[in-house]
Amino acid sequence: MQCKSCGTELPKKAKICPKCGALNGKPAGNTRYLAIIGMVIMLIGGLLPFAKSNETLMDGYTPKAYSFGFMNISVIAMWYIFMLILVAGILLVVAKKEKLSIITSVAATAVAFISMFAFQFTSADGKTKTGALKYVYHNISDLLSNGYNGNSYSVGSGVYVIIIGLIVAIVGVFWDVVKIFKKDLGVDTKYLSNTLNQNIGQKMFYYRGFYLMFLPVLVMVLLFFYWPMLGCRYAFTSYVLANPYYIGVFHFQTMLKFDTFFWAAFRNTLVLSIVKLILNTGAAVIISLLLNEITNMAFKKTVQTIVYLPHFMSWVVVAAVFKVILSVNSTGVVNGALINMGLINSPIDFLGSSKYWTGTFFVMNIWKDTGWGTILFLATLSGISPDLYEAAQIDGANRFKRLIYITLPALANTIITVFILNLAKVMNLFESVFVTQSAGTYDVSQVLQTYIYNKTFSASFSDYGYTTAVGLFKSFVGMILVLGCNYASKKVRGRGIV
Repeated sequence: MQCKSCGTELPKKAKICPKCGALNGKPAGNTRYLAIIGMVIMLIGGLLPFAKSNETLMDGYTPKAYSFGFMNISVIAMWYIFMLILVAGILLVVAKKEKLSIITSVAATAVAFISMFAFQFTSADGKTKTGALKYVYHNISDLLSNGYNGNSYSVGSGVYVIIIGLIVAIVGVFWDVVKIFKKDLGVDTKYLSNTLNQNIGQKMFYYRGFYLMFLPVLVMVLLFFYWPMLGCRYAFTSYVLANPYYIGVFHFQTMLKFDTFFWAAFRNTLVLSIVKLILNTGAAVIISLLLNEITNMAFKKTVQTIVYLPHFMSWVVVAAVFKVILSVNSTGVVNGALINMGLINSPIDFLGSSKYWTGTFFVMNIWKDTGWGTILFLATLSGISPDLYEAAQIDGANRFKRLIYITLPALANTIITVFILNLAKVMNLFESVFVTQSAGTYDVSQVLQTYIYNKTFSASFSDYGYTTAVGLFKSFVGMILVLGCNYASKKVRGRGIV
């Protein structure tokens, strides 16, 4: 007898799979995700205001006592301790030490509330004679009761979010601990897999050599991938060199309510990415079908090589080539041909006009990336049994019907899979747009990545806090797309992408 969930061979009369914990053939739910979600909510709460002024803060504001968050604390080490405890709690849950993770959740909450009432918080109130920000110190309990400079204060959203996260984390942990299949598996222990009869410490000691080899890689990953993530905190600050000033969620309010350029860039990102994905996937399928029909192997390999070559060219080179080909000067091949054919009277600025830039951008992407995209489809086509084509041909099916009833159905699963995997990357559009856009095409070519770049490095006054907030929002949307694509991939392929 085999488990219907994971295919593991089950001992006789076993109602529960010793490997995956499936009960009566149904996969066991992993409620540990609930505990992790609760701790992530607490992490977010540590970035939100603990106390908030009722005053409305608009663009061009003078820094003053507006909102106070954990990052305003005079002893910033307390904020780092809070974050580290929560990260440790998440790792404990992953290591199946759920009960210990309750301690970390409560400890993080205790650190937050002790910090609120035992330490002072700083705010900027005007500037000194030298032009530097003038900082004043407040106790949050006094601030909530007495206010400051005539402004009344209320409990900020950060406090409520931390409490909600704590409740979710504890509920998730207890829910996981008391699951029925954890009490008694009803299986002899000799049949249990290492995931159920060994703790994480025993596994690490047994595989200590592999962990030692992995240690340098782990250090590099922590330094270059996770340590920079601490920079997300600047999304909640007005960035002042060497001393950022915390302003809560003001950047997000400005971005979502007032910044029309942000919404234009967001719309352009979605339109350009999704249309490019559809066109590239469709073109790759068509070219794959055409290549599959070539019987001369030498000619087929030559065509494949020519089609693949543009993928290995950088976007800088591709943009330079197309700018020469589409030039409005006498060197422009396309404009010269159209004028000689009498189709146009004056040259068209394909890359400098909003009217033509979008179509030109799609053509460039198809030319560069389509050949590389045919690899998966050609592999799928080569795996189709020739017997199917022979049987269809004997039954009188012509080439078109064999394409419709055999080839395309065999490609359907691969097409959907490729589309889903690439959909998770739609927010990462930068280089191909950056090297082709100009001031005259910003209304159709400005995407989130170029918007962040231009606002950070090209503006007369760069607000790194605001651009960090835009980048954080982009990452959040990308995360939603990845999770959605992962769910869709499970439905289509039977397994996720992450």
